[in-house]
Amino acid sequence: MKIVEVWLRLESKLKIFWQKSVMALSASSELQVWQKRDRNGHIYWRGYNPITGRSACFGSEAEMRMWIEMQYYQEM
Repeated sequence: MKIVEVWLRLESKLKIFWQKSVMALSASSELQVWQKRDRNGHIYWRGYNPITGRSACFGSEAEMRMWIEMQYYQEM
């Protein structure tokens, strides 16, 4: 059983290391926008601005576009 415990601890530490590595390598100052679906199949939009740390959620693409424009003009 000792080998299994050691393996589980190592596996957990490797997962944490991998997640932190991916986050560090993918860090960027560009807006991040993605489309999602809720459990009923409705589409919604999520956005994140890594410069300000602000995030947003909208029910339409038009609302998301307005948010993107607002983020751009706030940085100027």
